[in-house]
Amino acid sequence: MRRLVENRTRDFDAARKLRETFTDRSMRQVNDLGWQWPKSMDCVGACTAVMYTSDKWKRIGDYDDYKHVSESSPEQHKLLISKSFNIGVDTFPDAYAIDRMPTAVAELADILGLQYQLYDEHGKLGDQDYQVNIVRAKLGAAKHPNGETILLVYTKQALCCVITGFEVWKDGIVK
Repeated sequence: MRRLVENRTRDFDAARKLRETFTDRSMRQVNDLGWQWPKSMDCVGACTAVMYTSDKWKRIGDYDDYKHVSESSPEQHKLLISKSFNIGVDTFPDAYAIDRMPTAVAELADILGLQYQLYDEHGKLGDQDYQVNIVRAKLGAAKHPNGETILLVYTKQALCCVITGFEVWKDGIVK
């Protein structure tokens, strides 16, 4: 029997590096999340832009709003949503089993919203853009055990969504 072992130290170090790269300052505190990874999430489409407010690279408390638009094919930026996160439109999702997820998440900024495109009932990505504004939630990042950086939108109580295909660099969120 193969046994999966969580590597909490590796996950924490990766999260710390993402946070420090994003903000250009040392991480000062660690917060425990009040939620667990769900067993599955619905893949509803592709994220085309991430909007947030941050004081990265500036004096603490001096916030600017940012919008990072996908620079590559939208199909690379899967948008997976939890069952409790309502994006306000009818979707035709594929369910993804969630396993071997990171044990540590880097809090990057306060999320403002997402722009996205949805799959149709045939699994084809549409070309209509949608936007959801999100309040009182955070944008985070983590390194998946497969090495991919994933973005997360979450509150203290729940994971809202996961976005694949973006990277966290000192310039912000790119790809």
